[in-house]
Amino acid sequence: MGKKKSVGLEGHASGQSNRPLSLPAHSLTLQQTVDELRTDVWSGLDDSEATRRLEDYGKNELGEMESISPLKILVAQVANAMTLVLILAMGVSFGIRSWIEGGVVTFVILLNVVVGFFQEYSAEKTMDSLRSLSSPTARVIRGGQQITVPSAGIVPGDVIEVKTGDTIAADIRLVYSN
Repeated sequence: MGKKKSVGLEGHASGQSNRPLSLPAHSLTLQQTVDELRTDVWSGLDDSEATRRLEDYGKNELGEMESISPLKILVAQVANAMTLVLILAMGVSFGIRSWIEGGVVTFVILLNVVVGFFQEYSAEKTMDSLRSLSSPTARVIRGGQQITVPSAGIVPGDVIEVKTGDTIAADIRLVYSN
């Protein structure tokens, strides 16, 4: 795993790296994007700069490849702050023998846990599906030469060559097409 430097989120624009561009890439001209990323459209980055950026930004990955654990999801649903407050309210309701109120709170807790569990479980399965669809390699231009690298090794400023039928291995800014 590559080291990631922790950077605060103040000023962070959604969809951009830890050091965002002055504007989202689609809002900048091609030359402004190239200048801000300190790259070259035709020769790309050199190997040493790509290695430095990989250490700086970390790997181009969606996240850890941890398997889905229904037990972990269930524990997280029960242990969240809102559920714990509701459990406390349920205990107080039953403690003062307010059976109807306690039953309603119990129903709300169960409903919250069940709905939250299925939503999170579904989201985890979707992330696993996205990981399996991600492209394992990409053709990049580094130092003027086209090479194939693992998609995890793509860094901001890489020039990626995409051909018909390729899976896009990272967020890209289209420079040229025919």
